[in-house]
Amino acid sequence: MRLPLVSIVIPAFNRASTIDAALRSVQAQTCRDWEAIVVDDGSVDGTADAVRRLALEDPRITLRRHDQNLGAQAARNTGIRSARAQWVAFLDSDDRWLPRSLDLRIAAALESRANVVHSAGYRIGEDGNQVQHHIDPVDGWIYVDLLRAPAPMFQGLLVARRALERIGGLDERIVAMQEWDTAIRLARHYAFRFVAQPTFIWNCRGLDTITRDRRRDAAGYEQVVRKHFFSMLRHAGWHTVARHYEIIGVRYERAGCRFAAGRCFLLSSALRPLHVRRAARLFLRLVRR
Repeated sequence: MRLPLVSIVIPAFNRASTIDAALRSVQAQTCRDWEAIVVDDGSVDGTADAVRRLALEDPRITLRRHDQNLGAQAARNTGIRSARAQWVAFLDSDDRWLPRSLDLRIAAALESRANVVHSAGYRIGEDGNQVQHHIDPVDGWIYVDLLRAPAPMFQGLLVARRALERIGGLDERIVAMQEWDTAIRLARHYAFRFVAQPTFIWNCRGLDTITRDRRRDAAGYEQVVRKHFFSMLRHAGWHTVARHYEIIGVRYERAGCRFAAGRCFLLSSALRPLHVRRAARLFLRLVRR
């Protein structure tokens, strides 16, 4: 059997209301040479049935299932292991691709011989308006750039399957900012190519999106910084690590986690000795609320 050019991995948990639109956007691609692997991560609604109905119409769509909810990273890893193509692309089950999404990224990969491509995209906010989402247009050997700040999103990533195999798949322990960790690990070995034309639409309206869970968002950010702490310190400098902990502290503060916020502000200031007094005052203000 002839192998597809691209394997599309779509993790899904209780997405019966959105998975159809996500898959229809895949079917609308100008690139037709793909397989879509939907991994139902223990859904208790009609997600699996919705995928089966579309798979009856289109044999390029297949369904894999987890007996219990293991998380999006585990679902993506299941999809990667099932992939048959030389390229792997990711789409979340409540998001959509624009029609030329695959063609644009594959063309960029072939032209530059890059093993990883990422792209710009749009975001739909709570008000329903669609705007371009800011993604740093980092290109080339961007390992240090990614230690300094997140960039790619899963919806815009196209990765050679051998590259994903080389890094041992995705880290299932990371609870948020998962594409940041994945991109850092890939960038140690491979150059990236950026596609400036938007290729996806990120839906931020869902009540269970990661951006709505502020504590989890902060915890995931901290996990990534802890995991790559010494690389960040060595290659990007103490000021980068200090800034990361300041950002994490702000995110914990917004989530109402005052002690965690104060801890991160103190860590940030420990890397900036001149700011210790300011951090101590901020910590006391937080814990006295």
